[in-house]
Amino acid sequence: MRTNRPWIFVFWVYLTILMSISLSAYLKIIPTEIAQFPHYDTILHFLLLGIAAFVSHLAFNKVKFNIGNIALPIAPMIVILFCLIDEIIQHFVPYRSADPVDLLADFCGIVLFTWLAEKKNLRQA
Repeated sequence: MRTNRPWIFVFWVYLTILMSISLSAYLKIIPTEIAQFPHYDTILHFLLLGIAAFVSHLAFNKVKFNIGNIALPIAPMIVILFCLIDEIIQHFVPYRSADPVDLLADFCGIVLFTWLAEKKNLRQA
């Protein structure tokens, strides 16, 4: 699989940030002040996972696999898989809640930001 070096760097930095946010949620150290914003959780799901799809899609040069006449982008599909796994894990953690609205926000963000990544031209070094 070919990669795009500048975007690979951005991908690893962003993945580190995303994993630290997720870990903070599981360790219950997310600041409580953020809860004063309405629907903050849904908005963050949309943005954070959408950006993850955007960055990963560009980092791996928009690689796709074909199923019949449909070409599916590999990196965003992996992001979707991790979203599903995380929501399943949340179902079994007593202080977290699996929320279908969060999963829908993840999916919508991934679709929109993958589409934006598709529109972006990649320069080859």
